[in-house]
Amino acid sequence: MFEFIRKNNKLLTGLLMLLVIPSFILGGLELYQRAVGPGNGVAVVDGKAITQKDWDAVHRERVQQLRASQPGMDDSLLESDFAKYQTLERMVNDYMLAAWVHKHQLYVPDQRVQEALLQIPQVAALRGADGKIDTKAYADLLRQNGKTPEAFEALIRAQLSEQRLMQVVGVATGWQPAVLTEQAIKPLLTQREVQVALFPAADYAAKVQPDEAQLQTWYGQQAARYSVPEQAGIEYLVLDAAAVQKRHPYTEKELQEWFASQGARYGQPETRRASHILIAADEKADAATLAAARKKAEDLLKDIKAKPERFAELAKQHSQDPGSAAKGGDLGFFSRETMVKPFADAAFALKPGGISEVVQSRFGYHIIRLDAVKPAAVASLQAIRKQVENDFRQERQKQDFSNDARLLAEEVAKDRRSLKAAAEKLGLPVQTAQGLTPPPAPRMQGVLAEPAVLRAVFSSQALEGKLASDPIPVGNGQLVVVVRVTAHAAAHTKPYETVKAQVKADYVQAKAAELAVEAGKAQLQQWTQNPASASFAAPQVISRIKPGQYPRAVVDAALRADVAKLPALEGADLGSRGYAIVRIGKVVEASDSEAAGLRAQLAPAVMQGAEQAQMQAYLNSLRQTLKVKINVPKPALPAELALAAP
Repeated sequence: MFEFIRKNNKLLTGLLMLLVIPSFILGGLELYQRAVGPGNGVAVVDGKAITQKDWDAVHRERVQQLRASQPGMDDSLLESDFAKYQTLERMVNDYMLAAWVHKHQLYVPDQRVQEALLQIPQVAALRGADGKIDTKAYADLLRQNGKTPEAFEALIRAQLSEQRLMQVVGVATGWQPAVLTEQAIKPLLTQREVQVALFPAADYAAKVQPDEAQLQTWYGQQAARYSVPEQAGIEYLVLDAAAVQKRHPYTEKELQEWFASQGARYGQPETRRASHILIAADEKADAATLAAARKKAEDLLKDIKAKPERFAELAKQHSQDPGSAAKGGDLGFFSRETMVKPFADAAFALKPGGISEVVQSRFGYHIIRLDAVKPAAVASLQAIRKQVENDFRQERQKQDFSNDARLLAEEVAKDRRSLKAAAEKLGLPVQTAQGLTPPPAPRMQGVLAEPAVLRAVFSSQALEGKLASDPIPVGNGQLVVVVRVTAHAAAHTKPYETVKAQVKADYVQAKAAELAVEAGKAQLQQWTQNPASASFAAPQVISRIKPGQYPRAVVDAALRADVAKLPALEGADLGSRGYAIVRIGKVVEASDSEAAGLRAQLAPAVMQGAEQAQMQAYLNSLRQTLKVKINVPKPALPAELALAAP
């Protein structure tokens, strides 16, 4: 357990982008272990709180990853309450899995971690002719990305542990991919030989001859069809990272001075290699249990002091740390912060070869031997220049952005009837846009679709006085917008005279569709009573994956018909297109080659869907077991996504 806790103590942001192994966890183990009691958390898992601070931090990381991988994504969606809530739900899942791995010690051995390392192209490329990884090059690669080997391997171990847990779940549920695949493709292989008689709405349009009164009535009933939403035209300024960086370039001297001021920020901290013997004991155990464990540790210490060379042998025989006992207690190299404090204090107080007294931690009683020391080392600017430049730019940009945002607010306040002076002061272009609506039209993207921006545009101050707004923070706060309304039109219904032609066309189409449906239903009744009088097009075999030229309504009608007695007739309402009568002549079995091809095509998707359903069912059960509570209301689906939802 001690080895597992040690190696999973560091959260490495952005690491998932390097891994070729899929992972569900986003630092859940590290966050879970450092979490405290419920307090005022946004959610509680297994008695531990997810804080607002952690939620915000993880969402920022997730947004950064999504922006990097999908640059075209709409920022307003990424920063919406719905997206943030999705991050929180994902964190809850991470906490649950981490809690379960931690409780049941489902961690993987070092060998599996090493195998996973070699699946990462960047790491595998560092192998020499002897097949071993160049440890210095490996450490340098990670250091350039702000990581250490210990923390990097810890996250891989956590990910593999999550995978192991999911494998256990899969075995326990005993689902059969072949059976699921067969069940999934069966409806898709179902085929019918059909004949179709169509009653197109267009064939009945000539019969619809509306008079003026009918059109006026239709116009009144369908007013929403001819309405125009409230709209505004604006001019606006955007202060973003690019604009700030352009205004405040930095010199090489400034970069070097900043790097020199950072001390050990870019250094490798002192690490130590130690071995230990652990006599496990829960710190909450009764006094007798603790006393017995301590006595056993003290007796072992006496033996070690008498014969120090037997340390590894005694560790293999008596240590209760499954991660290091088989290796003679060897923990490898570690930094001070990766160990629990009592252990770290003792290990960093020893000299090489020294053996500690009995040290108590929350895991039990330790006897520690210090094996080696790697002094702290400071990296050169040349070696990690890319990372240093990025950090320096971000730090400078925060201050510069804050100053520029304040300057923008001051300039706008001087004259709210024009953005020209503020634009010239900060070197920003005055941009314009027309047709803004609340809520935003689908064609609006970026800042023009931001709820905060639209609220400012359609505020009484903006509309009545056409005055510039205060700077509006957008997204993660590294972008502000100032808007001023230049034109406004209230929501209204287009005058009848301007849309009369459209009103007539809409009326004719709707009434023609109604006539087609009436005619089709009447014909269906007649043909049902007198099948011999029916007249259909040539027969055609259709299915869900091969609908031919027919719309979905026709396919649905063919497949829902009772095939116990054939031929059978079914009606299909085609909406504005009219009506169809479907004659189902016979059931057609798919060929073996068609079935085999479909199985091969769908098997991966079926398995993935089954795994996701299985995973969700398992997570739902964990929510009950670990008494999960989310203290934030779930927001509604954004309009953009709701429109796209099936």
